[in-house]
Amino acid sequence: MTDANATSAASEVRSRLCPQEPEHNTLLRTFYSVPRAGQDLSDGGGPFGFDITTALQVDHLMRAYGCDGVVESGTHCGDTAEYLARMYPALPIRTCEIDSTYAAVAKYRLRDLPNAEVHVGDSALLVPELVRGLDRPLVFLDAHWRDNWPLRAELAAVDRGVVVIDDFDIGHPRFGYDHYDGVVCGPKLIRDTLDSTARMYVGNPLADYPLPCLQVGRRSGTGYLLRDLDDAAVARKAWFAPVLLRPRLVTPDWNVPAMGEERA
Repeated sequence: MTDANATSAASEVRSRLCPQEPEHNTLLRTFYSVPRAGQDLSDGGGPFGFDITTALQVDHLMRAYGCDGVVESGTHCGDTAEYLARMYPALPIRTCEIDSTYAAVAKYRLRDLPNAEVHVGDSALLVPELVRGLDRPLVFLDAHWRDNWPLRAELAAVDRGVVVIDDFDIGHPRFGYDHYDGVVCGPKLIRDTLDSTARMYVGNPLADYPLPCLQVGRRSGTGYLLRDLDDAAVARKAWFAPVLLRPRLVTPDWNVPAMGEERA
């Protein structure tokens, strides 16, 4: 689907659905108006891999936890960074990319968005610097497609905030995930990396969402961690499914239908 077709489809859907929540109208308009520059990616590019359900989940977390900024690793050409900068113009959006060519593209396209910063370098070293000064950052980790996988170091750098991990194994056949040297980007990795973490969440593909996902290609799973934050705002929302990491690993059973928008 071309950018023009996606925009046209989004306009038609919006005219038919008319989301009741004003923020959903803003999200729909912003999400599908961002150009998909990452055409070389397996999902064809776009904010959050062109999966608006992830954008909805992130927006819920941003509002529920009062996040005061966003840090992104793995800018690529800036599709997600542009969306975030436009969606949250009052917040700092700090993104980093190890490839200087991609970083230059992102810097150029974000040049008119004063709340966005693009940093060049290894995210394992930059994330600790970029979260500095933020009390409750949302940290989107997507820098895991090169041989040197920085995810463990990135996770260790975030003491407080909301952590979102892209290309995460949620155990659903429709959603892809990454793996490196036989290690899957999934719950076991989190359990082995963060000793004190007993529970995390993944995006729930069976829940009802107020906006349509137009991604007909590859979709990737998403993992969520609350670092030094209460998880009540996630636990009661049907868009998220819990994953028990300790005392034993318990993952969602996707054969069970979603039971409505909110959990009691």
